[in-house]
Amino acid sequence: MTFTLTGETGTYVTFEACTHINFNTIRTVNTYVFSDDTDAVLDEGKSVDQIIIKGIDNDTFTHVFPVTSIYGRMEIVNDFMDDQETVTLSGMDDSYLNTDYMINNFNFNAIAGTPESYEFSITLERKEDRLPYSEL
Repeated sequence: MTFTLTGETGTYVTFEACTHINFNTIRTVNTYVFSDDTDAVLDEGKSVDQIIIKGIDNDTFTHVFPVTSIYGRMEIVNDFMDDQETVTLSGMDDSYLNTDYMINNFNFNAIAGTPESYEFSITLERKEDRLPYSEL
């Protein structure tokens, strides 16, 4: 599956080899214990939607010219995350997923015995679910 992440400045990265997508929904549930030993459970509902996308990059990962090296392209994705930049996910089969996200985590590791091939993992949180940076 091919998908694209586009930053606020128009910089984009296209991934060609997505191998796994995992969806996480986090709910906030609190238990309160009162002085008379009674308790109450408060379900505050869904708080965060996350998508974890994993795949293999064997230099088919494209980017705006002039960044042509695999390292340069991965640095751009890392910059999206470090700068808390809103990225738009596009190209997914389900149109519900094609929306704005923040990159919560980005990992890439070299695959032994295969030069210039990397496994990557990107954790995206829906923009509307994301806490302001000051509350993280």
